[in-house]
Amino acid sequence: APFVMHIFKRPQKIQAQQLVNAVEMLVLFTQDTARFFKDMQQLTVRHIKFGVKADYVKPFGRAILAALKKILGDEWDEPTRTAWEALYEGVSTFIARSLSSGASITNVALVQGDVDKFVDAVSCTPRGERSKALTEVEVHGKVVSPLYWAIRDGKFTIAKFIIDDLLAIRADREEYYYGREMLWESHPQLAHVLCQECPMLLEDVFDGLMWHSHTILDGQFRVNFYIKELYGDPDEVDPWDAPLSTLTLEGLPPMFTHPVVEKVIEVKWKQFVRNGFLVLQLYFTLVVILFTIGFVVHGNSCDTSWTYVRLLVGFMAVVFILVFSALIFSQWRCG
Repeated sequence: APFVMHIFKRPQKIQAQQLVNAVEMLVLFTQDTARFFKDMQQLTVRHIKFGVKADYVKPFGRAILAALKKILGDEWDEPTRTAWEALYEGVSTFIARSLSSGASITNVALVQGDVDKFVDAVSCTPRGERSKALTEVEVHGKVVSPLYWAIRDGKFTIAKFIIDDLLAIRADREEYYYGREMLWESHPQLAHVLCQECPMLLEDVFDGLMWHSHTILDGQFRVNFYIKELYGDPDEVDPWDAPLSTLTLEGLPPMFTHPVVEKVIEVKWKQFVRNGFLVLQLYFTLVVILFTIGFVVHGNSCDTSWTYVRLLVGFMAVVFILVFSALIFSQWRCG
């Protein structure tokens, strides 16, 4: 099979070890099928990277069987030959199917880290299917995220393109296309992964979550923020696992200067924090005033009215301690 010779350019010692590994994989198929399928995913990706096609599987199988025949000698009898041929036939069919499904233009570009080839592959996808193509690819019968794939392989340029393309707003005569919902739906741990692997891409995500008009009116222009997923829904997601919580725990301080993050914090402040904060400050102010009057200005007075003021301050202090102790305990229980 001269058309596959370009793949076998490594030293013979390495090729000999690869042959042994291939035979061990065949044996593994009969002993531990679950582990075989698990290892095959990584093996498929490596073979796609080297340019292996499904058509190469059968010639390679003939080479393996010929090598086994030569090694076993007289022990290569008819039952042995039949058993090995049947084994390879079953395995090779599965491997060829995996290579065929995984050798799409998009997958090959991802494996090779070729940005231009990846962009060309995505450009051929219809607008209505573009978001799905950028969030799901099939390798070895398993759906994986091309974004996570690119990030974990260190191909950050491709990851940046995926994010920018998904969060670009497009339109035709019938509808608008915006991949924000599909991005968050298929990548619920996106904030965590980006904080851990490549925090510089978070700015691209934030940029894609806002749109501003090019028309300036009275020195201002309109800005739309698409922060539903970043804001988090406590009825659907644990607030401690929400993207904003992840940014707080794992993110870098400069992230919180981005307009999108500032907007999320502003909305949460106005809806949940501001009123409570103002009431608490008013409570503290009242305690300070009463304390100053009862313990400083009239601290030595035996007048009953000032005694009541001092008792009121003590009561308010006890209430404060009990309320905040309960709050700390509830927060501790929630982790």
